Amino acid sequence: MRLLKVLPLTLAIASPVFAESLRFQAYNPSFGGNPLNSSHFMGLATKQFTPPEIVREVQSDLEYFSDQIQRRTLSAISSAFTAELRNLDLDDPYAILPEPFSVGDFYVSYERNASGNIVLNLEQGDDAISVIVPNF
Repeated sequence: MRLLKVLPLTLAIASPVFAESLRFQAYNPSFGGNPLNSSHFMGLATKQFTPPEIVREVQSDLEYFSDQIQRRTLSAISSAFTAELRNLDLDDPYAILPEPFSVGDFYVSYERNASGNIVLNLEQGDDAISVIVPNF
């Protein structure tokens, strides 16, 4: 009787084992499934993205008009300045530069540096920018 119990166990142990190697196959695209599932990833990214809120200052029509006039005035002045520079002989160290001027709190002045280039100084309140106009 005991032999009947041991014989199947012995045969099971002695028989050759046929098995295939395990391979991982992910079916969820989030874990490396089909690489053509880019639409799935874009959908996930779109769900997670929250665009930043842009707070814009609301201008009255009067402020907007005032800003437009100031921009157009400064544009006309910069056009006149570049036209004046075209007519100015920059090689002449005694050439007269245009006079400094101001528009509101915006101040523009000119000077010639040691290399003969004209330096345009722009000031508004505590901010100041220098632009070097090359001599070419």
